[in-house]
Amino acid sequence: MHLEYRTKDASIQSLDLKGTESSLDLSGMGIIEIDLSPLAHLENLRALDLSANHLKTVDLTPLGSCASLERLDMGSNLLSTLDLSPLVSCTNLILVSAGINKLTRIDLGPVSNWPLLEELYLHSNRLQSVDLDPLSANGHLRFLRLDDNQLIKIDLDPIAHCSNLQELFLEKNQLESIDVTPLQNCKSLEGLWLRASGILSIDLTPLIHCESLLWLDLSENLMKTVDVSPLIACEELESFMIDERVPIMASSELRDETWPLPVDRIKDRIYWVEFA
Repeated sequence: MHLEYRTKDASIQSLDLKGTESSLDLSGMGIIEIDLSPLAHLENLRALDLSANHLKTVDLTPLGSCASLERLDMGSNLLSTLDLSPLVSCTNLILVSAGINKLTRIDLGPVSNWPLLEELYLHSNRLQSVDLDPLSANGHLRFLRLDDNQLIKIDLDPIAHCSNLQELFLEKNQLESIDVTPLQNCKSLEGLWLRASGILSIDLTPLIHCESLLWLDLSENLMKTVDVSPLIACEELESFMIDERVPIMASSELRDETWPLPVDRIKDRIYWVEFA
């Protein structure tokens, strides 16, 4: 059984398959075209790495027969379209990466069939919108990367069901505003990355419930002011990044309380306000 692929020098290469492979690493091989049909016979395949190639398209249909598949990496290619529907039967998927491509849209519908999914990477694409509704079925999701896209708005409501979410990357988008209320259910949240997303205002109140928060990046945005009062509940906070030009305020009732170290370091910048 042979797996054939064409490389950027126009040569056709062939890889012998025994039929018992549990992983295939085809990363960085200059592949521009590949027929995955032979993989339909690899019942034990758990990991497939197609990253760092020159693929503009890839038909994932054969992988629908790989029920044991856990990890699929298609990052760092030239993909402009990607149909995930053949993967609805791959219910053991833990990691799926399509980051660093040229995707302008993607249907995440099949993701709802991956109950074990822990990592989803869609960063560094050209996505202007993405419907996260399917993620409401992914209670094990830990890492979600949507940074470095062209997102104009995003509804985080489905994330409320991702109680194990540890890091959410949304930096370098065009959001202007974002409602982080759904994150109050993400008790394990450690990192929230919102740098350079065009944000004009943000209410951090929901983060009161994120007591595991370690990193919060609000730098390079356009906020006129930010109320940091909720961060007093984030006792484990290690890094809080916000531009010096952004005025920060907090409730005057909290002036003498013990603040997380990153906030305490900039306490002299805080305007203490008496809220009604």
